[in-house]
Amino acid sequence: MRRHAAGSGVFAVCLALACSPSTKTSDPLTGGWTLNLARTHYGPGVDRRTKETFTCEAAGPGVACQIRSLRADGRSLLGRFAAAYDGNAYPVVGIPDLDHVSLRKVDDFTAEATFSLEGKPVFAYRSIRARDGRSLTIVSIDPVTRTVLNSVVVYDAR
Repeated sequence: MRRHAAGSGVFAVCLALACSPSTKTSDPLTGGWTLNLARTHYGPGVDRRTKETFTCEAAGPGVACQIRSLRADGRSLLGRFAAAYDGNAYPVVGIPDLDHVSLRKVDDFTAEATFSLEGKPVFAYRSIRARDGRSLTIVSIDPVTRTVLNSVVVYDAR
């Protein structure tokens, strides 16, 4: 099975209803985000992007997210998920080799996501929203040990 790292399509999902960067929120993912390639570093084996937007909106006790991505090989991807921050598995659509995500909110600025396929964890990330709301940094972590890995994907608020 191919190993995935942060941004592997995971952030695949958030609906295009976004808060402005000046909007105060207690949700780490909520907002509209555009990939900042200059600040992004992909580790080995990651499906690199040339362009990407990631959008999340509040949805009940969690978020509904969408990711639109143009990959380095020219493929486009549109992925979606809606999940609560309760650690339960919720469906993911549009992202190859993934079928579920579970979210856990660490604090008002940090959340963790674990993506799985057929019940087995494939990859995970920790998202950190800047205190000023202007950026969202996604750090890849091992889905089992939670050890920080090599990929860091940075998004700027739209």
